[in-house]
Amino acid sequence: MRNVLLILLLISLPGCQPGKESPARSTALREVKRLIDQDSFPAKYIIMYEEPSNDIGSIYMITPANSPLVEGSLERPEKVIKYRDRYICLMNPMESIDMPKEKLIEITDYPNDTTTGPVYDEIWYIGVSKNGKKHTLVSTTYKSYLTYYYYSFPQLLEYAFKDYDSTHLPRFILSSYSLVVDSSYIPKGTLYNHIQRIDGKIYYSNVLDEYFKENKDSIRKDFFAVLNGKDTLKLNIVDTITQHLFFESANNAAFFRSLTKEPWDKLYDLLRDSTFYFCAEKGTHVRHSVPYSDYYWLFSIHDNCSYKYVDELYRRGIKQSLKDLYGSYEEWDAN
Repeated sequence: MRNVLLILLLISLPGCQPGKESPARSTALREVKRLIDQDSFPAKYIIMYEEPSNDIGSIYMITPANSPLVEGSLERPEKVIKYRDRYICLMNPMESIDMPKEKLIEITDYPNDTTTGPVYDEIWYIGVSKNGKKHTLVSTTYKSYLTYYYYSFPQLLEYAFKDYDSTHLPRFILSSYSLVVDSSYIPKGTLYNHIQRIDGKIYYSNVLDEYFKENKDSIRKDFFAVLNGKDTLKLNIVDTITQHLFFESANNAAFFRSLTKEPWDKLYDLLRDSTFYFCAEKGTHVRHSVPYSDYYWLFSIHDNCSYKYVDELYRRGIKQSLKDLYGSYEEWDAN
């Protein structure tokens, strides 16, 4: 009797009900259903993918599709909701479990759907506050390089960053990065003493940013860097493409050796919390924080000599099925 009462108590607590959606996801779902009512989605399947999610809010990328799977990784939804004649496929790469293949087939009968649909260009984003009481819908009618990055839409910033919104844009955002290792690195082995540098890109919100004005002495005094106590890792800009500064970090073996013998989590935390832009002003450098997009869950590792892809890393909390399935279409029949 005591155990029964305990179970009933747990079920009655807020947030503990089986299958209950979070306030943010519930709000986003209502918005997707409203769009279905307006016949906004021409496709049978609607992928509702939760991208960044933190204590501030969540951002969902909504795309019409010809299957309930994510193209490329064959990621399956954790849940499918049938609404009218559409299937809303809920996906989250973090700490969630994919729906079993048999259950997905039972609900959607996807393998027997022989209709070949067009390639859809529309993308919708829904930003939702943590409590679900505020949300913003952004839609695009075509796909381009920038439309795949939520942070290129000022209306969504308040749902991902504490200090920014559409009226107060971050000057720079750390978009993504990858690791470059020496040739002695063994895939899936320890990274300690093997990291040579970091490559990545930084988004700039203003195409006319002061950063691009030539210095009178033709020597750039401003710079980006990651700080770890007294250690500094400079990020050298090597190219500029579509509102992104591409960087290669300076060679600094001591910086990477100081990250402990399991450096990946420590490096992730530093890049997220301790990336700065140092602006030369009146004979000194003023430090400005560069927020991190937290957009990617997959990080590639390349060989220093050939720049050949050799391995990959994942954000903390990523579900195991993504590690197993990524990039392998053969896994559909095996799982």
